[in-house]
This record gives sequence, C-alpha cells and structure tokens, in this order.
Amino acid sequence: MKGIIIVGFEENSETYIDTQFPSNICEFLGVTPNLLKDLVEQHLNKKMEPNYVEMKLNDEISVASFYSGFSFRHYVGKPNFAIIIFLSQDDFLSNEFEGMMRRIAHELLPKREALNFDDILGQYYEMLKKEELTSYWEEIIEGETSVIVVKKKEEEKQDTEGIEDAKREMVEEQVNQASSADVLQENEDLKAEIPELQNLIEEKKSKIRELTRKFTELMSENTTKTEEIQALKEEISEQYIKLEKWSQQMADLNENNAKLMNDVKKLNQKIIERDNFLKEKERKIEELTGKLTSEEEFEEKAEIMLQEKKGLITINFSLNSEIESLEKEFKNLKNEVEKSQNQITIHIDTITNLKIDAKKLKSKISSIDEEKEKLKDQSLDLKKEIKILRRERDHYKKIVKENNLL
Repeated sequence: MKGIIIVGFEENSETYIDTQFPSNICEFLGVTPNLLKDLVEQHLNKKMEPNYVEMKLNDEISVASFYSGFSFRHYVGKPNFAIIIFLSQDDFLSNEFEGMMRRIAHELLPKREALNFDDILGQYYEMLKKEELTSYWEEIIEGETSVIVVKKKEEEKQDTEGIEDAKREMVEEQVNQASSADVLQENEDLKAEIPELQNLIEEKKSKIRELTRKFTELMSENTTKTEEIQALKEEISEQYIKLEKWSQQMADLNENNAKLMNDVKKLNQKIIERDNFLKEKERKIEELTGKLTSEEEFEEKAEIMLQEKKGLITINFSLNSEIESLEKEFKNLKNEVEKSQNQITIHIDTITNLKIDAKKLKSKISSIDEEKEKLKDQSLDLKKEIKILRRERDHYKKIVKENNLL
C-alpha cells in the first residue's frame, strides 16, 4: 500500500481532498479531484448508498475505495465521504478488506473534527496494512440506532438457495431427457432419494441456522468489543487533547515564569538603586550632623566673642568716661592757659613751663583719640563678624528644617 486519503463531497457533488496520509501522497502520485471522477461516478451510481469499489485510475494507480453513503438516512460513520487506499502491484486484498475499510469509516469519520485527526488516520492506516482491524458489516438506516447485516451475508444465503434450485432443475432436465421407462425407474429411485435429500437439506438448514446464530452471537460480541475499543480510543483521543492542553498550559506557565523572572531582576535592580540612594542620603545626613556639631561649636565661639564684645564695650565705656574727664581737664587746662596768657607778661618763666605741659597734654589727648579710634574699628569688625556668624547660623538652621534632621 502506498497511502490513504479521505475525499469529501460538496452539495454540487464536487469532490475535494480532505485529508491524506502520508501528507504529500497526492502530490507524489499526481492525484487530483479530476482524476477521481470515474471512481466518484461509480460510487454515486450505486443508489448513493454505502458501497465498495476496486478499480484502476490509470495504468500506474490502483485503488480500493469505500463510500460512506449520501445522507443521514443510510450511512456508515459519517455521510458523504469516501476513504480511498492507493494499492501497490504486490498487494493481495483479502475477503475482509472491505469490512476493515468499513471499520475505518465507522470509527474514524465521526472524529473528523478532532485536533489530532491526522495522527489517528495514520494509526488506522498502519493497522490496515498489518490487517489488525476487525471487519465491520453494519449500517445505520433512517437515522435510527437499529443495525442490519450487510448484503454480503444475504447474498451468501441466496447463493445457497440458488444451488438447491439448480439441483432441482438438473433433476427435472434429466427426467425429461430419459425415456419413460427410465424415467419411471429413475423416478422411483429419486423418490427413494428424496427423503434422504430432504433430510440432508434439513441438516444443511439446521447447520445454516446454527451458523447464523453463532454468527449473530459473534457479531453481537464483536459489537460489544468494538464499542469497548471505540470507548478506549475516544478516551485516548481525549487524553491526547488533554495532553495538548497541558502542554499549552505548561508553555504559558514557562512564558509567565520568564516574565516574572525578568520582573524580579528589574525589582532587584531597583532595590539596589534604592539602597544606593538611601546610603547617599545617610552620608548626607552624617555630613549635616557633622555640620550641626560644628555649628554648635561655632555658636559657643560666637557666645565667647559676644562676651568679649561686651567686655570691649565696657572698656570702651570706661575709656569714654576717661576721655570726657580728660576733655574736662583739657578745658580746665585751657582756662588755665588763658589765665596764664593773661599773666604772661607777669609770669614769663611759667609760660614756657605751661607750654611744655600743654604739649604733653596734647600728645596725651592725641594718643587717647588714637586708642578711641582703634576701639571703634575693633567694635565695627566685631559687629561684622557677629553678623556673618548669625547669617551662617540661620543658613544651617534652614538646612536642618528642610531635611527634617532633628
């Protein structure tokens, strides 16, 4: 055998190749729907009921084909399909080959919509090659579940009855051809043989009935086994479908797992970035804490400088009081100088002394003024430093508040 195909029929009786095994067998043999026209016509000319045909499509291609029937009124498996086997030159088909093809139609065509139909077709083809399939000689009629025995068995019964009729005709011919005397003698002999023949016929009929009964029992048992096999095959098909679903689910889970792993990597990267960010914040907090510590030291220094400033202010105040007293004394000295100038004519000697004393007083006053200026400059410098320190203190306090460091 070279391969198997399933041919479907459209409403206008046009044919199309539905499924094939191997997958390229039609292309390899050059089979097209047009080449199958003669085969299709033979099928449809037989009252469009389930039928079996063996024929040559051309010099190189021989086929055995089973047509499942035209409608749901009379069919095998599923209506309007043909199962075609491409035969090799050395193929010898047994008497049960048609029954095995009927088995394929009965069990395979109802599973046409299965996802793994191509695989199932390949399995049945291999079993057909090895003749591992049991014959199926039943048909569904008028859409009911009733089952009839196919015409092949009826033809066997008709053949048996035809043999008996032929025997009777032969006897009649022999009677007509013989002479009357011989006829009478032979008639007597035949009459004597008739009971034996009748007994023989009864025995044959009894054996036929017994064989028919056994055949019916075997068919019933075969039907039960077939139903069990069909149930097992359907269960296997369901398991295949479940396996495909589980495989798809496993693929989806693997894909989701890969996405989750990628998300975990991204989250770990974000965690590392967040840790670095927190470490940087901690470092800045430590720096600000150090600055706060230095600010406290700075405030202590500022307090010391303020104390020093207060001391300088006190000194300045005391110096101012001294300057005022000196100014008063200077005024008094001026008055005395004026008095002395009035008396210069009288006291020429004392004028020189007074001038010397006045010069000393002036130099003393100038030195006092210089010290006063120096104190004023120092006071201004201290005020500037205090302002700078206060600005720095306010700046650090603002930083502490903005970063919530306290």
